[in-house]
Amino acid sequence: MKSFIRALGNVFLTFLIMLLVVYGWAYIEMKILLKNQPELFGYAFYMQETDDMLPEFENNDVIIVKKDDEYKIGSIVLYFDGEDSKYKVHSIVAIDGDSVTTKCLPCTANNKPVSKDNIYGRAVGKVMVLGKIIRFFKQKAVLIGIAAIGFILLVISQILEFKKPKKKPIPIASDELSVRDDEQKNS
Repeated sequence: MKSFIRALGNVFLTFLIMLLVVYGWAYIEMKILLKNQPELFGYAFYMQETDDMLPEFENNDVIIVKKDDEYKIGSIVLYFDGEDSKYKVHSIVAIDGDSVTTKCLPCTANNKPVSKDNIYGRAVGKVMVLGKIIRFFKQKAVLIGIAAIGFILLVISQILEFKKPKKKPIPIASDELSVRDDEQKNS
């Protein structure tokens, strides 16, 4: 039982450290380095929060965006929409000099043109389930539950450690030590 609880504690601790590393990385990228999206090796990650890019991207998909300056009609890009003050992923339908016109895939009407400077990058892939996992762990109740489980595991491990019988050293007489030393010298 003790080894099971210790193994469970190790798994929980590993998971918690991984979670802290990811949150720490995102925090440093966005708050300290003042980046709009967390980046890793030139790729940014954006969580799609609407169904306006079906069937290409579904709600809660994490979209992998490569920073890129070369776009063509039909490219799916992440851009900052100044009217809504948020990032959006849409398909390019027209390029006119320094401005780009986009639209969501199921929409019939185009969006207002945006400057190429507002385009963050081009969508190159997606991670399907990651968005649902991120949304799950962003809930306050889940974070409180994780902290409570960690605290309970810590308390249980300390109780088991406290109840562990202490091993008493076996006293060895000095004449036994001299006999053992003689045996080691002879061999």
